[in-house]
Amino acid sequence: MIFKPDQWLFAFKLYLAAMMAFTISAHIGLPETYWTIVTCCVVMNPMSGAVRSKAVYRFTGTFCGGLVSLILVSFFANTPILMIAFIGLIGAVAFGCSLLDRTPRSYGFQLFGLTLMIVAIPYIEHPATLFDIAIFRICEIGLGIICCTMVDSIIAPRSLKPGVQFKLQGWLADMEKWIDDAFEGHITDDEAVHDRLKALSDISSLSALAAQLRYDPLVTRRESQLIFSIQLRLLRLVPLLSAISSRIADAEPDIRNKLTASLKTAAAHAKNGEPADEALLTQITQTAHSMDSMSDWRHLVQENMAELLKAILHNWSEIRQCQQSLEQDSPLPPILEKEVSNTRSFKLYPDTYIAKKIFIGSLISYSLLCVLWYATGWHHAPAAVLMGVAALAFFGGSDEGGRAITLFGRFTIIALFAASILSYGLLPLANDYPMFLIIMAIFILPIGAWATKNPMAILLLAMAFSSINFQSSYQPYDFGVFLEICIANLLGIFIAFCSLGLVRTLGAKHTMERLIHEGREEVLNLTYRATPRDRDAFLNRSLDKIGSLASRLEQTGQINTSSRVLSRLRAAASIAELRHTSAYLNEETRRVLEDLFTTIRQDINHKEPSDKLLAKIDNALSTAWKHELKSAKHPLLRGLIGLRLALFEYAPAWRYAP
Repeated sequence: MIFKPDQWLFAFKLYLAAMMAFTISAHIGLPETYWTIVTCCVVMNPMSGAVRSKAVYRFTGTFCGGLVSLILVSFFANTPILMIAFIGLIGAVAFGCSLLDRTPRSYGFQLFGLTLMIVAIPYIEHPATLFDIAIFRICEIGLGIICCTMVDSIIAPRSLKPGVQFKLQGWLADMEKWIDDAFEGHITDDEAVHDRLKALSDISSLSALAAQLRYDPLVTRRESQLIFSIQLRLLRLVPLLSAISSRIADAEPDIRNKLTASLKTAAAHAKNGEPADEALLTQITQTAHSMDSMSDWRHLVQENMAELLKAILHNWSEIRQCQQSLEQDSPLPPILEKEVSNTRSFKLYPDTYIAKKIFIGSLISYSLLCVLWYATGWHHAPAAVLMGVAALAFFGGSDEGGRAITLFGRFTIIALFAASILSYGLLPLANDYPMFLIIMAIFILPIGAWATKNPMAILLLAMAFSSINFQSSYQPYDFGVFLEICIANLLGIFIAFCSLGLVRTLGAKHTMERLIHEGREEVLNLTYRATPRDRDAFLNRSLDKIGSLASRLEQTGQINTSSRVLSRLRAAASIAELRHTSAYLNEETRRVLEDLFTTIRQDINHKEPSDKLLAKIDNALSTAWKHELKSAKHPLLRGLIGLRLALFEYAPAWRYAP
């Protein structure tokens, strides 16, 4: 395996930080020196922002875990059974909470739960030692963090900014192509729509880097805000472009011919990053009104198209201005500058279903292993407990959590084999400090370089150093003890695998079906209550879920349904707008809308909307028209137009209006 220079550089930084931390720890007499090396292994990262964010959350989680351990022992020092029970419950809650936060902050919750079990469980029978153990762990974790941060700051710090800017350029190019296709009326095939959904997933996932960007020393606060301003505006464009694409692509040939010049002008505005001027909007509206043969419905659709066009070009203009400001450090117009200064990253919504399952799975795994410990009195059972809950916390939340835990088990076997070579083959040769440094370089450098390609290699290093008696004065375990440690680790992982299978159904198909079902339930709720805030929150959650669905549609071979995913989003947004608007309408129109909402609830689980639903929408349109609501700018008509046009993609016969 051949590694590149930057991979060797990362490995050298990891090695240097680990040796510094170990040397200082041994010199000042800290008892568990391997904790400093393990900390360096898991904190060091090729990106400086990731090093600092992980350092902050690791230390916070460790400190809080140690503190809670001391609080628990003060209450339950004389009742170890209760203490074990509370440790398991609090740890399971922490692991569940880690799944609710989809940013690097989740690592803090994971470390809180793990520290609780590392500090408290092995010393449950010796509560008087817990204070010293907690202090020593906090000091050694802190020492490892300081060494990693110092080494990374001095030796070739790397920023996330170039990589993020490269991604931004790709997203902007994809979005510009979508705008061109929409304005030219191209009918996009399912594969192209699916590619756009995957781009949406990529854009929303930028929020997972928010903490790392905040801690990146080479990225200013304003640059972060500009990046997230572009992200939010790109996400806002998705439903707008989906809506206008359907309106243009499915318009009758005579209408599209009349609009050709206007759409070419709009495309030119987009290319130059300019907002729509009044002349362009007037041109589109006048084109509609100049066609006497057009129905009132088509006039409304064209007026609505002009409003969508205005929103798209305005959004795109702001995106281009933010991009230019990011690249050239140029000022923005005052209003836009104020908006950018208040921007936060797109919110990633928690998956409470997975969090609950991991909470329950952690409790089951913890309970089974503790019962085994109690029944056998096995001295190394605490290691099994720790590995069982760690496997669930770090790997149980994915669609294929079982496979992830199995892969973790395989790497654990490799790590234990590597640990045996280090413990019984290499370290006994270290008769002096220089020889020790050479042996550690032989062991750490190639695995560290491999870790830049495979993150599991970092776990291999951490597991190897955690499984040997690696202290300042090295004395290997008796081989029988080492084998017991290996068995305990693998047993914990096996119990975690079984516990996960008991509490959740695995696989991308099940997750996809669950997300779709949850989406329908949210739409159902919108028919009962929807404020503008509810609508915006729903759109944000839906964009997040669409990003999650994109890869799963591909895995399950259902990319042909990608276009319907966007149609459902537009239909639900229209329903929310109608529900909010209904409070301000006259009694007859409100009664008609309530009838429409009732039919939507009846059709919510149908694959295709019924003719009855079409009739209800048309009845609502006729009622609105009767009461002199004849402008597509009115939220009632805007919602009805959006709902009807979104749903006809399920039932193409609905295309032609009353």
